[in-house]
Amino acid sequence: MLRFDYYNRVDAQELLADLECETLLMQGPMGSLLMSEPDAADIPPAFWNLAEPQTVQRLHQLYVAAGAQVLLTNTFQASAPALERGGIARSMEEVNRAAVDSARKAGRVFVVGSMGPCGIEWSREDSPEYRAARAAYREQASALFEAGVAAVMLETFSSIRELDPALAGTMDVADGMPVFVSFAVDDQGCLMGDGLTIEGAVVHAEKRGVASVGVNCCSLEAADEVLPRLRKAARTPVSVRPNAGDPFMTEDGSIAWPDRDSSFARQCVRWRAIGANLVGCCCGGTPATTAAMSDALS
Repeated sequence: MLRFDYYNRVDAQELLADLECETLLMQGPMGSLLMSEPDAADIPPAFWNLAEPQTVQRLHQLYVAAGAQVLLTNTFQASAPALERGGIARSMEEVNRAAVDSARKAGRVFVVGSMGPCGIEWSREDSPEYRAARAAYREQASALFEAGVAAVMLETFSSIRELDPALAGTMDVADGMPVFVSFAVDDQGCLMGDGLTIEGAVVHAEKRGVASVGVNCCSLEAADEVLPRLRKAARTPVSVRPNAGDPFMTEDGSIAWPDRDSSFARQCVRWRAIGANLVGCCCGGTPATTAAMSDALS
């Protein structure tokens, strides 16, 4: 039975109000940081929510200390199908609640629930696969809302086909709570999966009731290309959270990212001037990147 009375409507209203009048800074990635922990490259990030919640909480606390005003839960791949693929036997509800708890304990800031593609391929809306995908998103969104997030962000979606069951399932249980959408785009501002322009993607998402649209895990160059178009097309608050470039292997065998914190600091001031309501960094960013952005925005 759904417990809509558990939903954190106070924070939801405050978050939307703040996005309308200022540019908020969202924390950087969890997954790339957790996978860079010693001997953890092959461990699914969602595994940490129950196995070592203190580590998840510590990373959130580092982001808060760096100046993040909005935290994003460690649940990008924590839908039931994703957990099954990762060999995580604990229940989806348990994993997601633990992730939200770790974020909420990190500080008095907004907590947004992250949801990524669940990986179920479907052909028609009346197919069993579509219904299974919609149900997977519905169940994860319900778990996140009931655990106390202020909003849910469907992030790194690269096609409308991929997004549609996610939006449908999330809206099934949102009951008026904010649902944000963030697309993965190429340097020309088109969705990486189906080539739709960002303008078309924005119209599609906003017609379905989303409270914010944006881009993430794109290059800094793509963010610069897309943001003015995004701001012009959108009627809702917009977000931009690029990654730190294409990762490469260093001589000592570790993974590094080419874009420097100073690049994010320099660009985020420009993003604010263009009209971005929510800014941050994606894969390859660190609390140091967030701190550099916070200093620049201050």
